[in-house]
Amino acid sequence: MNRRALRWWLLGAVAYLVFLGAAFPAQYIADHLTKKLPALQLAGVEGNLFSGSAAQVIYQGNPLGAVDWHFDWLAPLSLSFGYRIDLHAEDRDLRGRVDFGFNRIALKDLEGRIPVSALGSLLPLPPNSLDGALSPHLRQITFKGGRLVSAEGELDLDEATLKWPTSATLGSFRMQLAPASDGVGAQLSDVASPFKFAAALSLTSAGAYHVSGTLSARDPGDTATRNLLAGLGKPDSTGQYPFDFKGQW
Repeated sequence: MNRRALRWWLLGAVAYLVFLGAAFPAQYIADHLTKKLPALQLAGVEGNLFSGSAAQVIYQGNPLGAVDWHFDWLAPLSLSFGYRIDLHAEDRDLRGRVDFGFNRIALKDLEGRIPVSALGSLLPLPPNSLDGALSPHLRQITFKGGRLVSAEGELDLDEATLKWPTSATLGSFRMQLAPASDGVGAQLSDVASPFKFAAALSLTSAGAYHVSGTLSARDPGDTATRNLLAGLGKPDSTGQYPFDFKGQW
C-alpha cells in the first residue's frame, strides 16, 4: 500500500470512528463511570459519546448539580480517554477534566466552588451543622477500584461557620495534598481564623487514615474561642489542644 492510499485509509478509519462515536449514546459513558464508582449516579443523561449532559449528579446520596461533558481530542495522545467537564447549579460550579485509564479514573485541573452543605453525608457531622464553601485547586485526584489512591493540589475551606452544637465563626483553612508512597499525604492549616490550627493527614490506598495536630485560640484574650475549645478538655502546658486520630474511611 503506497503512502497516498494509506493516508486515505487512515482518514476513512478516523471518519468512521467519529461517526460511530456520534451515534453512540452518552448512557454508555454514564454506565461505565458508575460501574467504576458505585457511589456515583447520573440521572437524565443525554447526548452521545463525544458530547453529553446529565440533569443531576448524585454522589453517596448527595445531589451535586447538573454536568456537561465534551470529549478531549488530545486525550488519546496520553493513552487515555478524557473529557472536559462542567458541574454546575445555582450556587456551585466545578470545572476540570476526567480521564478514564486502565482500572482507574483521574480528575485533573479541578477548579471551582461548592457549598459545604452540598456534601451532606460525606462530612462526619450532623446535617446542616457547618456552613462555608469549598474551593478546589487540584492538579489531579485519582481513584482506583472506587478508592482514592492519589491527589495533588490544594483544597480551601472559606468562611466556615459552625451551627452545631453551638454557633461559632471558624474562618478559612487550607489543605495541601501530595502523593505519598501508599496513598495521599496532606498538610492542613488556618488561613484567616480565630483558631491556630496545624495538622498532618495521611490516607492509604486501602482507606486507613491518620490525622494529628494542634488547635488553640489565636488570641489568648478571645474568651468566646477559648470557651468553645474548653469543650475539648484541658490544654497542654503551651495552651494548645493536641489531637491524634486513626481509623478507616
